Amino acid sequence: MDTLKIIKGDSKGYALSLDLLLALIPITLMLGLVTANMGNIMYETQDTLYRSSNERVAADTANTLLKTSGDPYDWETNPSSLKVVGLAKYDYNNHLTSEYVLTPQKVGALNSLAIHNILGSQYGFLLTITGVPNGNTIVNMTNSGSTNANFNNASDVVKVERLVLVSAFDIVAEFKKVRLTRQPPTLTKYFPTNRAYLDIYDYYVYVDNSNLVSTGWVEVNDVSGVNRVVPTSDFPSDPPLVRYIDPVTQNLKNGTDLQSNKVSTRLPGSPGDTADVYVLQVPKGTPIGLINPYGPQRIRAMFNLYVWTK
Repeated sequence: MDTLKIIKGDSKGYALSLDLLLALIPITLMLGLVTANMGNIMYETQDTLYRSSNERVAADTANTLLKTSGDPYDWETNPSSLKVVGLAKYDYNNHLTSEYVLTPQKVGALNSLAIHNILGSQYGFLLTITGVPNGNTIVNMTNSGSTNANFNNASDVVKVERLVLVSAFDIVAEFKKVRLTRQPPTLTKYFPTNRAYLDIYDYYVYVDNSNLVSTGWVEVNDVSGVNRVVPTSDFPSDPPLVRYIDPVTQNLKNGTDLQSNKVSTRLPGSPGDTADVYVLQVPKGTPIGLINPYGPQRIRAMFNLYVWTK
């Protein structure tokens, strides 16, 4: 009986060892599979983290460009003062930024170095802004400053896409409610242009209440006489009086950086009457019949930012 008890007890030990062995088989197989695929797992983990980092950098850059006016908020008037670039329109009346509403002057003054200062030099980028639905190109810029994308050899490219508004018509200089007198002073203001602006925009002078002006004039960059943009002989006239500013005749600035153009006006008339003079920036090719400073139009555009690690 004692011998049988020993054998019986010993057989329990063998059963326990067999169960343990059977349980270890799938664990061993799983460990083997994990070990065999560890390289792929690590690669996928690193790839996820890498892409997540690129996506965050691209999103932060897009938000800075589209949701802020930059630092300072009026940097387009003096590009050398730029600290952080932003394209959103600044509401001078309410002292607020109009998110996703882009200022044409800021867009025209944008350069690849300003974007690199946000992204970091280790990243490459392609930025395009195109009109919707016509597809007209407003901006096409890469990290090298050229218009050709160079991310074909990049291991990963992330894209940020946003729908934005761009002011189609913009008042770049204005003389509001000018009181007419028989001997009025000459009034002067300034508006900026550069080569990029002149490639995509036309400029017009718009005079409201021009029938009340007796012998006035409007000139740009001190171009006087018969070449004045609005000569004395044009007054009085049926309002509104609209005249195209020829960039060659009026010597509009066409350098790389934005430079100021001088606009002056003198408006004689009966005391008590008033007139308004505007300088309007409009998309190139806009029919003269559509020129109107009251409620400048805004067009929809698609903002696409591609970012990759160099």
